[in-house]
Amino acid sequence: MLVLAAVIKAGASREHEILAEIRDAVFSFIRKMEPKRVMDTMLVSRVRILYIRSLLARSPELQSIKVSSVDRFLEKANSGRSRSSSRGNSPGRSPVRYADEHIQGFKVNLKPERKSKFSSVVSKIRGLDQDTLKQQVTGGKLREILEEAKSFAIGNKALAALFVHTPAGELQRQIRTWLAGNFDFLSVTGDDASGGTTGQLELLSTTIMDGWMAGLGAAVPPSTDALGQLLSEYAKRVFSSQLQHLKDIAGTLATEEAEDAPQVAKLRSALESVDHKRRKILQQMRNDAALLTLEVGSPPIQNPSTAAEDARLASLISLDGILKQVKDTVRQSSVSILSKSKKKAMLASLDELSERMPSLLNIDHPCAQRHIADARQMIETIPEEDDRIQEPSRSRRSSRDFGTGTEVDVAQWNVLQFNTGSANPFIIKCGANSNSELVIKADARVQEPKGGEIVRVVPKPPVLENMSLEEMKQVFSELPEALSLLALARTADGTRARYSRLYRTLAMKVPSLRDLVGELEKGGVLKDTKA
Repeated sequence: MLVLAAVIKAGASREHEILAEIRDAVFSFIRKMEPKRVMDTMLVSRVRILYIRSLLARSPELQSIKVSSVDRFLEKANSGRSRSSSRGNSPGRSPVRYADEHIQGFKVNLKPERKSKFSSVVSKIRGLDQDTLKQQVTGGKLREILEEAKSFAIGNKALAALFVHTPAGELQRQIRTWLAGNFDFLSVTGDDASGGTTGQLELLSTTIMDGWMAGLGAAVPPSTDALGQLLSEYAKRVFSSQLQHLKDIAGTLATEEAEDAPQVAKLRSALESVDHKRRKILQQMRNDAALLTLEVGSPPIQNPSTAAEDARLASLISLDGILKQVKDTVRQSSVSILSKSKKKAMLASLDELSERMPSLLNIDHPCAQRHIADARQMIETIPEEDDRIQEPSRSRRSSRDFGTGTEVDVAQWNVLQFNTGSANPFIIKCGANSNSELVIKADARVQEPKGGEIVRVVPKPPVLENMSLEEMKQVFSELPEALSLLALARTADGTRARYSRLYRTLAMKVPSLRDLVGELEKGGVLKDTKA
């Protein structure tokens, strides 16, 4: 009653929501009380039907289910199937669920009341009202039919499906029609249309309905009631259908070839999305374990294997990483000339990427090989020059000092916009890594194609000390072009001054680097001398 009251109070708009909120508690209570046999089984049926119909409304997999008509479940006593039961097998009828040829019909045993003249005379002598006597007999018969209908419905999943898929008013109308068609003495005639015959049809159909409802809500140890078993079966069907649907989608995606980086990213994202949905369904199945085990002895849900799809996803993740490194290498090669050592290092990095091919499935090999080969060809065609001999003190400096450090993990980015008078201002994001170094993120170039965002550790101003203007340009070539344009001046001293001001502006935007700026200022490192 509490469940029904809660649903009525919530209204149709929140019915599914309120049912979901209280479902676990409701089912646990019903399961706990079943052995005690103290529950009103008709109320149990009403609650079960609410949940099954809620599931039907949310599950396209179940909405196409058909059930047999009510005349398949009714049988005239001592005469086999009713005269209208053959309609269930008519040609062209849609395939039905639970349309079992061996459904045992509920036998309705009704006989017309035969009165002799002698009994009529005796009744009049005794002063008995014949209508009252008839009603008393009918009442006893109704109780008998009620109990028989209840026994017939206990554990009857086919009948449970009929109740779930047929509105109550329509079901009772069909029962009345069957009764009127099979028991002529109950038919409505012109003489008694307003009398008792119509009332008898109503009473009989209601009695059968009530008996069936009471039986469908009665437990069948060790299993639960028939409606509970049907709910469990439908839930399993929904989960199985959803898992198979995702399996089919993932299987199709896993066979698609990727030609370039955007396609790889798109395919990877699609497979990850499918995998995420599958994991959500599996988690929901674990949460609904009590619901899925209402029917004792039923087979478990078959979870289709996704080994092939998982392997393709892992391959795409590896391929995505390879293509990103190839892209970064190509970006670094967008210069007119390369030193021999740098060219050798770039080609070596491509060789390392080629050695990672075993981590890919065969379907992804052509894409990786093509991109690596194109990058190699591009680098090999760039003219090279001899390496410059650097001062020992400078050659010992770590690559991190020149903005090529690898510690680029930043917890929080701060955005600065530099208006240079052009249509598009320079956007630079800045932050600090775990080594308290200034890290920036910006587009590789300021003009199209911009080449995407790159992340670099920014060298401290002391690094530029004693460098020539050309050497500083070489350092800035490793950084986003926007920073280079903002820092470079006509002279080396002017560049150092502009770079110091730019470094201070960026670093002061990062709270954790403000102390560092103060230390550099105290040491006289930040020089604001104008060019």
